[in-house]
Amino acid sequence: MVLNINKNLEQKQQIRDEMIKKRNRLSNEEVEEYSANIRNTLKELEPVRKAQNIMLFSNIKSEVNIRPLIEELSTQKTVLLPRVEKNGNMVAVGFTGWKNMKNGPFSIKEPIGEPFLPDQIDVVIVPGLAFDDSGNRIGYGKGYYDRFLKRVREDTFLCGVCYEFQVVEKLYPQEADVPVHWIVTNQSELVIDWDYF
Repeated sequence: MVLNINKNLEQKQQIRDEMIKKRNRLSNEEVEEYSANIRNTLKELEPVRKAQNIMLFSNIKSEVNIRPLIEELSTQKTVLLPRVEKNGNMVAVGFTGWKNMKNGPFSIKEPIGEPFLPDQIDVVIVPGLAFDDSGNRIGYGKGYYDRFLKRVREDTFLCGVCYEFQVVEKLYPQEADVPVHWIVTNQSELVIDWDYF
């Protein structure tokens, strides 16, 4: 059993390394073009249109650029962004402008303010280094999202975002992993659970 777990962890790390390399090879123009496609698809999704409280993320480096969507949606909805607390838990905090942000772990911009109740969140847009067609996800390996997503409502819509090359055939989730219901890439949408439409 220990051997299988270790092999699984090694495979996950190989996928992480490969996806970071591929992502870092994208030009600035490709990142912006692909990100614009993803943002346009996201804002047309019915759960996103209907949501009052939506959690996005602060992108870094060559990740999908969500910033323009944060700015656009914050004029109509409560937009939340992640913040990692000293105890290692992630919380959602309201976005009130880029001036009210500070650098968190890995130089990720995090909002200043009081945490928002997870059970009040309608939609979470989830970044990832890789997803599969069952909605399983690989992040950076710290488990922040997996722990956080266990605290949102069962009917909260979880939507993964990534570039098309980050969707792989099969990931082998661990018990703690939380799958998403939908995946949006620069080329396609992958439906895992139609119940949200």
